[in-house]
Amino acid sequence: MGKINELLLTGPFLHREASRPEVDPLTETDALQEAQLLDIRFDALARTVGLLFELRVALQLRKTNTGVLVAHGVSELSWSGRSSTDLTAWTVGGSHPHLDRGLFRLELGMWPALGAQLKLEAESAAFFAIDVPGLSEAPPDYTETDRTKIGAEIAGWESPFRTVHASFLRGSASL
Repeated sequence: MGKINELLLTGPFLHREASRPEVDPLTETDALQEAQLLDIRFDALARTVGLLFELRVALQLRKTNTGVLVAHGVSELSWSGRSSTDLTAWTVGGSHPHLDRGLFRLELGMWPALGAQLKLEAESAAFFAIDVPGLSEAPPDYTETDRTKIGAEIAGWESPFRTVHASFLRGSASL
């Protein structure tokens, strides 16, 4: 069993043995609806972005507890959003993946902040629906201000995992 951050180190075409997810966040609108964005990792040297998602509350992708979207050859990454609380569960209200001139683009509209948004553009992307052992059936209460306690109840980049589903996209073709 590897650690989630190892998914960021893989090349864009390293296929893991796994079936395709029941819905594909790389090609299907709103496949990430109600998932929560937990963390973003950006490696500027490698032009790689990792998005870590809580799937225990997602409307789709219900067979696993965590999702990781890895984008390679990133040419755009933008975030906008404000929160009045210290810790915020950024819930995806809408996810819009599409191909544009051979590039993968993803737009996430999130709440609770009206207009919160993440935009991403990359040469290729992969999505891993994974299981992190030891997580409860429901995510923690984010009104708890103890970051260490909450961190023990959600997936993190150092969490061990097992891949259940995976999908891969390069430019204009699914792999």
